[in-house]
Amino acid sequence: MQYLTEILNLVEAAASGDRKKGASYAQLLAEKLETTGEKKAAERIRRTLASNPLSAVSAAGAVAIQERLPVDSESRLSLADESFVLPEDAPVFLDAHVAASVDEFVRYVKAADQLIEEGIGISPSLLMYGPPGCGKTELARHIAAKLGLPLVTARVDTLISSFLGSTSKNLRLLFDHVAGRRCVLFLDEFDALAKLRDDRQELGELKRVVVSLLQNIDSVRGETVILAATNHEHLLDPAIWRRFAYRVHIELPKTDARRHIFERFLGPATPPRSLDRYAKAAEGLSGSDIREICDGARRAAVIDGTGGVPEAEILRRVLIRTLNAEGLSIPQMIAKAKERLPDVFTHRVLAAAFHMSPGNVTHILNRLKEAHE
Repeated sequence: MQYLTEILNLVEAAASGDRKKGASYAQLLAEKLETTGEKKAAERIRRTLASNPLSAVSAAGAVAIQERLPVDSESRLSLADESFVLPEDAPVFLDAHVAASVDEFVRYVKAADQLIEEGIGISPSLLMYGPPGCGKTELARHIAAKLGLPLVTARVDTLISSFLGSTSKNLRLLFDHVAGRRCVLFLDEFDALAKLRDDRQELGELKRVVVSLLQNIDSVRGETVILAATNHEHLLDPAIWRRFAYRVHIELPKTDARRHIFERFLGPATPPRSLDRYAKAAEGLSGSDIREICDGARRAAVIDGTGGVPEAEILRRVLIRTLNAEGLSIPQMIAKAKERLPDVFTHRVLAAAFHMSPGNVTHILNRLKEAHE
């Protein structure tokens, strides 16, 4: 049945009393109708939305969501957080091969009804792994937004309990909560739950958790999408890997991705030549690093009243982020920058970045050169 997923999403939103989610699902349905030529139906949905403002979540809806979420029996803390992410709030910048895998996964999940009608079983699960700060959490949000499904993010700090048997019980509560729901379950810091069972450093209780996790994953039906993310894929139990139909390795962003990230967080008015310089200078940094650099520079610009973010300020922050871990002094950073990227870190740029004259930059470089001779 066409639009079955969207209809079920609307029914779920109505049952939960979540007006904001219902409005988002309705807008998504209107867009899909319009793309297939059903313009009158799409316009009617939009008119209905316009005449019944649904921008805010009702108090009853918010309470309903909170009541549905399972809690740890000892601490009474929630085992998960639930949110609904709009596509415009979850942009990601992926390398081409990763983007292709993610797009294939999204198409696979969207075709669930068709696959089931044809008698083809589905296992909508994806494991993301790679270094910290590369956007695994943002990718989970992006996938949930693309699918138009609520995102249920497990709180690993609450799931793992010091009481014997409680962690496995919490896992069962969480998976029972999402069972049969059209939602995305996101298990971040996945290695905390799915470690190798032959790890001699771990207690028997944590090894039993892996067995419980495997059983719970196997019990999930096709309506629920499972995403997991880890920074330490080498710690995962081999049996865990087999439970995921898709696995994507998210690496540090390449030049094009870094350029897009800078543009995203500095704004489209940033000169293209500056974006090229930033992307080149930020090699080896994660997306999270770049966002922190941009946010820090923008805050400083507001406080200083400069009216904009100077190129030299971004490059200074990039330089400090990439080299400061080595404990270098400012003169040493200047020399290293000239050695690595002389076309980006010119005398003028370095002088502006460290509030000195180009002549001082020349003096520093000459002095360091003489010291090495």
